[in-house]
Order: sequence, then C-alpha cells, then structure tokens
Amino acid sequence: MIKYKILSLFLYVSGLFAFILIAAVLIISGFIFLPLFYKLDKLCCHIMMSALLVLPKIKGEFPSEGTYIIMMNHSSFLDVFIFPLIPKGPYTGVAAVENFKIPVFSLLIRRIKAIPIDRKNRSAAIESIKKAEDVLKGGIHIGILPEGTRTLDGKIKPLKKGGFHMAINTNTPIIPVGVSGAFEFKPKNRWWMKPCLVTINIGNPISVDDYTMLGVDGVSTKVENLLKSLSGETNENK
Repeated sequence: MIKYKILSLFLYVSGLFAFILIAAVLIISGFIFLPLFYKLDKLCCHIMMSALLVLPKIKGEFPSEGTYIIMMNHSSFLDVFIFPLIPKGPYTGVAAVENFKIPVFSLLIRRIKAIPIDRKNRSAAIESIKKAEDVLKGGIHIGILPEGTRTLDGKIKPLKKGGFHMAINTNTPIIPVGVSGAFEFKPKNRWWMKPCLVTINIGNPISVDDYTMLGVDGVSTKVENLLKSLSGETNENK
C-alpha cells in the first residue's frame, strides 16, 4: 500500500500536467472544428489514462450505424475519460446544470450539445428530453451514467429513471456498457491510486421493441442487470 501512495503523488502531478494540456487542446479544437474535437478527444483520453498508468481494454463492438443512448456504470472519476473511447461518430453527454455556469467549460459543453440535468427541478427534465430528441435526431449519441453518482462500494446502485424516460420518449435504443477495474484504480473515498487494467465491455443494444412491453421500470431493471453482468458484478447476462 505504501508504494501505491508514493506512486500516487507522482501520478497526481503527471495527471495534472496531462489534464491541463488536454483541456487546452480540446477547448481550442471544440471551437474551431468539431469533427477534429471528437478525434482528438479519444486520443487525449488515451494520453490521460497513460499518464495515470491505466490501460484501457475494449471488449465488444459499438454499432457502426444508428444513434444510441449509452448507459455506463459510474465507478470512478476515470469514467469521463473512458466514455469517449466507446462510441463511433459524434457524441455528447448529460451534465449537471451547475456545469453550465463554469466559465469557458460551459461554452464547450454547449458547443457539443450536452444535455443539462437539474435534479431539483422536475419541469426542467421535460426540456432536457426535448433537447435530447433534437440531439439524437442530429445523429449524436448521448452518454448517461444512470446511477447519478459514483458508487462507494464498487457495486452498482439503483438506476435513476430519467435516462429511460429519455430513451423511450425519443424511441432510441440503449447500449449498456460495463466497466471493471476503474473502481479498484481509485474509489471515491480513497485518495491514492492503484494502476491497473480497465476493461470496457460494450453490450448489445436493447431494442426499442422492448420499451412497450417492459415500460420504464422493466427497461431500467434489464439495464441494471446487464450493467452488473458486463462490469463483472454478476456472472451471467440477463
């Protein structure tokens, strides 16, 4: 444990330098030419994880056609660097409304059409779904961390329903993605980091035909079971 604590001091420094460089590159490219932003974002995420001595390994294939809502378990701060490695084509994500008040950063997330979520304002959720519909019609994938916050024990928490209402209302298939290894790298309640392999398991899309039969609760349960399986929390696909 002591060696990891000492190593972590160096990882925080290398990670900070990498993050500053990456942020500058992405902000500039995001305003100049969005297609370039998406390509650089993937590269920058690989660089960031290399600076933290994390090796990502992707299993499964993301569909080359169609537009999807990507739902991934939320186990580490690494998730923000993991998500861009998953989709093919342009993508955005759901962000807390507070992020839209941060100077410069707010301009970038608006530029990539991020969806604001205000958990304290139920009426605002309707506007978010409307915006999501416009984004999806434009061929842009949307990433969601349906647990809402990072897990404290490595196990997947009950999923929030907002993303499922969004999927059903926009008739958009969901792709579940289970990540394993990121929690071991750095849990929310531990300051030091442990370099490791992070496995990203891309599941099969959930057909929109299931939406009518299962409803919001049924689809939520299905995705939760799939995330547990894909992340290694359980041993079988459901």
